[in-house]
Amino acid sequence: MNSKTTQTKTLQNQVYEYLHERIVSGNICPGQRIVEEKISEETGVSRSPIREAIRRLNSDGLVSVSPRGGVRVYRPTFSDFKYLYECRLSLEPTAAHYAALRMDAKQRNHLSHVVNEMNVAVDAKALETLKNLSTQFHFLIIEGSGNPYLMKMMNQLYSLITFYRNAVLNIPMRLEEGAVEHQAVWNAIQSRDGKAAEEQMKMHIQRDYQFYIAEYSTLVGAKNEGLTF
Repeated sequence: MNSKTTQTKTLQNQVYEYLHERIVSGNICPGQRIVEEKISEETGVSRSPIREAIRRLNSDGLVSVSPRGGVRVYRPTFSDFKYLYECRLSLEPTAAHYAALRMDAKQRNHLSHVVNEMNVAVDAKALETLKNLSTQFHFLIIEGSGNPYLMKMMNQLYSLITFYRNAVLNIPMRLEEGAVEHQAVWNAIQSRDGKAAEEQMKMHIQRDYQFYIAEYSTLVGAKNEGLTF
């Protein structure tokens, strides 16, 4: 690979990470247009790497590209939400089960630290910190499962899961309940109880879904779709 190609790839990755972080964090809202000229001004990068970064984001499911060339941040439907949570319900409880059995001491210490920090963030009402810690919590459990195929599948869903989870965590009452549920999952993992860890994670994901539906159903007509577990 020559130096020019390497430089192009580096710029593409920089723009991708820049846009990815802003979309997943909610700084660029669902439905908002992404204008190449504006991104070029913000990043100092030419349009070619920006277009490649947008293609990657489209592949991730974070943006949609119209036939006319317009680009907008993905606006999720409740059907999309349902399908994603069906995947989470299959994969994440399984990951928690095996994490309880396979996590080594270093991984357990890291997860314990994250849980403690989450509890501090809840008490302080530090929403942005809690969002980041929640992402770490789920990622560490996936990693702790020790299953490379499960990790690969979850990595493919990672961006959308984070996107939705951040929306759920914007519900104030969910902060306290979510912290209790994370603690319950960790307690089971700490006790090396795979079955309990699996059940606690399943309940946690179901509660995420239920809270999201309760908050947003009136805005998008989810009641008409009958989305229930």
